[in-house]
Amino acid sequence: MRWPGWAAVATAVLLAAGGGYWFGGRQAAPPSGPPEPAAPALSDHVDLSEAAQRNFNLAVTPATRRPMTHVARAPGSVGFNEQRLAHINPLTRGRVQAVEVTVGDRVAAGQRLAVIDALDLAEARHQLSGAQAAVRQAKAEADAARAALGRAEVLVRGGALAQSEVDRRRATLAAADAAVTTRATEAEHWAEMLRRYDPTGPDLPGDDVFRLSAPTPSDARGAMLAPFAGVVMAVGATPGELVDTNRKFFTLADLSVLWVYGDLPGAELAAVRPGAAMTLLVDAYPGRRFPGHVAHVADQLDPRTGTARVRCEVPNPDGALRINMFGTVEIEEPLGRDGVMLPEAAVQLVDGTPTVFLRETPERFARRVVRIGAREAGQVEVIEGLQGGELVVTQGSFQLKSALLRSRIEGD
Repeated sequence: MRWPGWAAVATAVLLAAGGGYWFGGRQAAPPSGPPEPAAPALSDHVDLSEAAQRNFNLAVTPATRRPMTHVARAPGSVGFNEQRLAHINPLTRGRVQAVEVTVGDRVAAGQRLAVIDALDLAEARHQLSGAQAAVRQAKAEADAARAALGRAEVLVRGGALAQSEVDRRRATLAAADAAVTTRATEAEHWAEMLRRYDPTGPDLPGDDVFRLSAPTPSDARGAMLAPFAGVVMAVGATPGELVDTNRKFFTLADLSVLWVYGDLPGAELAAVRPGAAMTLLVDAYPGRRFPGHVAHVADQLDPRTGTARVRCEVPNPDGALRINMFGTVEIEEPLGRDGVMLPEAAVQLVDGTPTVFLRETPERFARRVVRIGAREAGQVEVIEGLQGGELVVTQGSFQLKSALLRSRIEGD
């Protein structure tokens, strides 16, 4: 007699006694102990007194939406503003009588730089004096011709003079008037030459030795003046030297606005345009930023480096920047969209998820899961989870994260 049902029951009893059981056609080990408890749920709020907030140096900033930008960085160097760099040559040949500035001096526009015994200046004064005398003579002759014409017109009406004599005298007057115009033009020419050779005019400011209160035609002392306010960068002559018009005497630079050159990679050129905002950072002034704007972008790349030269204009009102300084050029490129940017320290990872803390009340802070986008210069973009105007903890968020996780530790 067969007992199949009893055999199956006996087998199950033996297996149970041995500590095993069948599952899905195979033997499986029984649970080794009670199941592990799940991690306590993380709180959504942190309460922190105002005193504790001060101890944590907590800082709260409203979240604001603003146009998004990308910052392109390139090595840069400081150079002269070539539109405000003057190489000053003497206007005439002559001998240097005095040099009144030296390298490094700051001068005002129109300030006298040197005094020269100028040969061409003496000639110009002679020519002007002669031209002015010729004008006076021509005016006297014109006045006489005008009077003669008037007498002739009276006599011709009485029949005492022929009409032909009136016509002749009228032609004489026209010639005299033309001579006055010609002589006056010559005098103005030499007066203009004199103003060029001696731009200070008859009164030369400064030391009495070089003051020309009443210059005569034989007086050849003239001055060299600064065309604009700036710094004397070079002096190329000394008193007693003979100089001519091709001698570079002074180099003057206006350092109030400088040109900064940056070598930008070709991949960064797409959004860089003249007028874009830029910033210069130099090692000599840690933490200081020198703002400016892009003035020109080169039309070709350097074949050796694949970079394009970008010229920027940077104000230098206090003279902090020096020629040939090296630094870093940062150029802001607009991305064409708005976004919320926060300092990186404001975003904490909680369970591997980016989280920020919002101030709900003066002593209560709520955690908020967010989605992060672009990162730029210590800032992060919040794509989702944050609205403009919400008060975000930008400093001290790590302490809030620690307080938040403390509840889980205490629960464990």
